[in-house]
Amino acid sequence: MTVPSDLRTEYGSLMYFAQQVEALGGCAADIARSVGFDLNDLTHSHTSLSHETYCDLLEAAATATHCKYFGLLLGQHNDISMLGSLGQLTLNCSTLEEAATTFIRYFNMVSQGEFFRIEIGAQDHFLIRDVYLPDPFFSVQAQDISLYEIVKIARSICGDQWQPSGVYFTHKPADPQPYHTAFNCPLYFSQEFQGIAIASKDVVMPIERANEENKQVLEMQVAAMYIANQKSITEKTQQAITLGMITGDCSIKVVANTLDMHTRTLHRKLAQHATSFTHILEETRRNFAEYFVTKTSISIFEVSQMLGYKDSTSLSRSYQRWHGLAPSSHRKQSSVSQH
Repeated sequence: MTVPSDLRTEYGSLMYFAQQVEALGGCAADIARSVGFDLNDLTHSHTSLSHETYCDLLEAAATATHCKYFGLLLGQHNDISMLGSLGQLTLNCSTLEEAATTFIRYFNMVSQGEFFRIEIGAQDHFLIRDVYLPDPFFSVQAQDISLYEIVKIARSICGDQWQPSGVYFTHKPADPQPYHTAFNCPLYFSQEFQGIAIASKDVVMPIERANEENKQVLEMQVAAMYIANQKSITEKTQQAITLGMITGDCSIKVVANTLDMHTRTLHRKLAQHATSFTHILEETRRNFAEYFVTKTSISIFEVSQMLGYKDSTSLSRSYQRWHGLAPSSHRKQSSVSQH
């Protein structure tokens, strides 16, 4: 069982997946099959896979090829062209700051399982990567490929010699040398966030190839595609609730704020779709709770905290209502059926 999710990721980052696996002596088809993915789907344009499957595929490849930095290697095959029109749009922005803001605005077209935000420090601007899935779905490989691609995209805009002030990882590799070789800039491991630091002076530096006329034409095209593929208010609410679980508060006030609207507006919009915030929150919790209880060894107390319950008793009451048995009993029952 996997957690039902509508968080999708485009195939762009995986175009050289089979080639990289085979270069490491693995069988791409077998790896894909192990996570329920058809490798032939990579040949189809304008299609996507769930973000969970994307992460599972990268982690399975790292395990099968015995290469702990598989995502880093795969990322080195990719460039700004994988972003299509969005990539061309960023290349025509006037500054790196405008390019980053534009990239963030439309990134949902590329991946719905992760997002980026900018935080401003004393000397640097930080482009921070976050994911919409709780910690048990954390993928080292997805983090590595994403951060490398971001640096490579920035170098496409600013020139190959451009250097970020630093790249920040939440994990610590056993062998950091491949990372230093690939990034060729200051690296910081075991950090509380993942992202890249850009010197404030670089953020406002004019981009030589910028073309305002081209930018306006491209933005019209990208905006039209973005609107055509925009999620419904129900899907956006579920996504914001999941993010709230990660950050520790999935209350309607926080969710509405994430969606940039008043709580009354959110209530009204959901009612127009014959649903409610309470119903979506309940279903999201139920899906994740069942997964964590039956497929992981995370303690029931930790599950309750992750899903925004005030204590494990509250989770147990809900779980009893959903499944007719306590989470601890369901875990034992599931363990027996798997052996």
